[in-house]
Amino acid sequence: MEQLLERKNIEERYKWSTEAMFATDDEWEREFQSVAQTVEADLFATMRGHLQEGASTVLLYLTTSEEIERRLGVLHIYAHMKNDQDTREQIYQAMLSRVQMMAAVLAEQTSFFEPEILALPSDALAAYVQSEELAPYRHLMDNIIRHKPHVLSSETEAVLASLSDTLGSEGDVFSLLTNADFDHGSISVEEEEYKVTEGRMGLLLRNPNREVRRLTYERVYDTYLAHKNTVASLYAYNVKTDVAVARVKKFSSAREMALFSKRIPESVYDALIAGVKENLSYHHRYLELRKKVLGLDSVRMYDKYVPLAAEERKHYDFAEGFALVKEGLRPLGDEYGAILDQAVSDRWIDVYESAGKRSGAYSTGFYATKPYVLLNYQGEYDSVSTLAHELGHSMHSYLTWHTQPPHYAHYSIFLAEIASTVNETLLVNHLLRTTDDQKLRASLINQQLDSMTATIYRQTMFAEFEWLAHRRVEEGQALTHDTLCELYGSLNDEYHGSAFARDGRSSAEWSRIPHFYHSYYVYQYATGMSAALAFAERILNGGSQNVDKYLGFLRSGAKDYPLEVLKEAGLDMTDPTIVTQGLSMYGELLKEMESLIG
Repeated sequence: MEQLLERKNIEERYKWSTEAMFATDDEWEREFQSVAQTVEADLFATMRGHLQEGASTVLLYLTTSEEIERRLGVLHIYAHMKNDQDTREQIYQAMLSRVQMMAAVLAEQTSFFEPEILALPSDALAAYVQSEELAPYRHLMDNIIRHKPHVLSSETEAVLASLSDTLGSEGDVFSLLTNADFDHGSISVEEEEYKVTEGRMGLLLRNPNREVRRLTYERVYDTYLAHKNTVASLYAYNVKTDVAVARVKKFSSAREMALFSKRIPESVYDALIAGVKENLSYHHRYLELRKKVLGLDSVRMYDKYVPLAAEERKHYDFAEGFALVKEGLRPLGDEYGAILDQAVSDRWIDVYESAGKRSGAYSTGFYATKPYVLLNYQGEYDSVSTLAHELGHSMHSYLTWHTQPPHYAHYSIFLAEIASTVNETLLVNHLLRTTDDQKLRASLINQQLDSMTATIYRQTMFAEFEWLAHRRVEEGQALTHDTLCELYGSLNDEYHGSAFARDGRSSAEWSRIPHFYHSYYVYQYATGMSAALAFAERILNGGSQNVDKYLGFLRSGAKDYPLEVLKEAGLDMTDPTIVTQGLSMYGELLKEMESLIG
């Protein structure tokens, strides 16, 4: 049986450079103690209660908070990266917890700012916003003022801030439970043994041997079902926390609260679900094609990911995968390519799976660090596409961090999935443009259909599930394992159509989705891909002007509200036809796929 490598046996060039932040844990500890002393001294004591004295006091608060948050941010990134590279190491769990507790103390100290600002008379507040001293912070101040109906008294905000380390901890517990404690064991098929992990599940579910897929699926879901009441309770409390905080903050719903902070109308969420549901026939047709090509009576959950077209049997080592990504992203220009090279030379990327490493992939970092990437690279095309995706996030971060001041050196989650999906789309379009091989073309279209299915149809189904789950709590109903499975199973039937056959395990898929602990996050994958398809089409067909607009979008960070940032780049996300256009492209690809292999 293949064993996972221990981290110490992986070459340094394939590990992210945490030493760029702190050379050793001892150095981290010294900085932590220094920051702790600064936080304990309460830098904001002389400002608390004095914001009415003038814009200069407000400016002092903003610059002081930026500096301490910068130092705390680097401490946090280091601790969470070290924790994720080996979740078995309790020292890093403790370091991460200590940073989170210190952040909670800092949040409590600074919780006075918004209530005190918003308590100012309207004329004084208007003068602050228009003052020369606060000109660099004008959008930030405007956004604060917009929150006035939902900011509570200083005392109440301080209480909420003091609980920030506790509220929402369900996701941390879920992560530890599923990454560190769950063991899915191994399966044996035709004298071949396979180690089953979260990181390998995707690869095993693409295995052409249906028995490998079925046993993998059963092994993973049986682990979750063995802990069904614990996992259901974690998610239920997560939803209850959202609902309770929304009510305290005087929002009509948890969804309104989640979307309000970046001024995203709830109509965008509703339009996404409606637009996808109007085009479910494409997805149903794709499942029918899958059923026909695989020769199945019905499509099970474990049949959804196996390729329908013969894949290129090439294994891409990491250097080859990176070179392919870079070539696919060539339309974005030489500067973009040069920065991509830094991702390898400066060791942004933690490449390979190892014992105890967190599953999946993500981009992380902070404007005072590198834009790091965690992978569990397996060498198939999926891994190459994931590399392109995560580098999209990191390039977005890099260009924002090197353009915007600290207070705008981030970007909304609503925008976050656009850059990553543009990269994936450019990669597959590059490959489609450079081959006449019908088998390879079918394989690439298969890949793109699967990507669009996972990102638009699947994530929209997730979005509807969490919306309905939150509504149930808001209406006073209980969330249990059985009620959540009933809700999820019904959505599975609707989104997949008659070719799909559900079972008790497929109805429990909600229980292993970590993004549900970041409420109202997943819909942005679907809106992001819709926007990305529009951007990619313009980049490929519209010349350098559209490339410049897109790169301008990547540099914009949080300088304006998300919909305004996109409008500046030429994309109006309030236009409902953007989702429809993306699914029309899905339909065209499906039509060609049916002619190639149907």
